[in-house]
Amino acid sequence: MTSSSSQRALVTGASRGIGRCVADALQSRGIRVLRPGRQELDLAAPESVAAYLAALEDGVDILVLNAGVNNPEPVGEISQENWSATQQVNVNANLQLLQGLLPRMAAAGYGRVVAISSVYAHRARRGRVAYSASKAAIEEMMRSVAVEYGRFGVLANCVAPGFVLTDLTYQNNDAEQLQALAERIPVGRLAEPEEIASFISWLVSADNTYITGQSIAIDGGFLCV
Repeated sequence: MTSSSSQRALVTGASRGIGRCVADALQSRGIRVLRPGRQELDLAAPESVAAYLAALEDGVDILVLNAGVNNPEPVGEISQENWSATQQVNVNANLQLLQGLLPRMAAAGYGRVVAISSVYAHRARRGRVAYSASKAAIEEMMRSVAVEYGRFGVLANCVAPGFVLTDLTYQNNDAEQLQALAERIPVGRLAEPEEIASFISWLVSADNTYITGQSIAIDGGFLCV
């Protein structure tokens, strides 16, 4: 295990929202954070992911799979293009990154992986079939990583946020919908991105020595009701 000051982390989707807050939190601990933009790492294009991994001279100690897309369409109307694009970014690209980076973590005898899931992996909502399916898939993927790489010192978990005040939330919900969502949450409000990031920062730290293979909801109690 290396000290925080010598660790390196890769955070996808770090230009805004939860990803940016996670990257900032890790950087504040002295960790070198890689924040590739779409021009450098386009998760929609497998060849871009392959090129990024090939150019990455060393591995990373921490991997946060945050980037994702959510283009709502109902089950009976969703296009194959929308479905495939969602699975590519939210599932396939993450698998590709894991396949490129996990062997390096295993060789080093240490690694922390967190994937951003969603309460929609556990509860359906109209129009979210592609997104919900992708998040359920990433949770199973993390459990498989936990089982297969735990003996190499790699811990892998999901964090499943509820409703967070991010650009994506504002994009997919109008003011009336946001108010309705807040009323369904026991604490009575949506989360701030920093609230999600602070927990992830701990989960990927050396202080976490035994939590792996879990999906941890940070949802203000939404899944309880």
